[in-house]
Amino acid sequence: MKNKLEDLRKQIDAIDESIVVLLAKRMETVKKIGQLKKKINIPVLDKSRWQKVIKSKKGYIKKIWEIIHEEALKVEKSL
Repeated sequence: MKNKLEDLRKQIDAIDESIVVLLAKRMETVKKIGQLKKKINIPVLDKSRWQKVIKSKKGYIKKIWEIIHEEALKVEKSL
């Protein structure tokens, strides 16, 4: 039973690492978007796009997406 728990925790650790890698890639893309928006002089926040994205999210996923979006906006604004 303890080995099973350890195996499951290792799976969680591997998944967490994948999430971190993907979030880092996402933020790199956010920086590119922010630079492009700055270059063509458009606002950081596209409310209609955000509403489309968040509308499909429910429960804790919605909360996570709101945090990710908030951080992405900070990155774009800092450029």
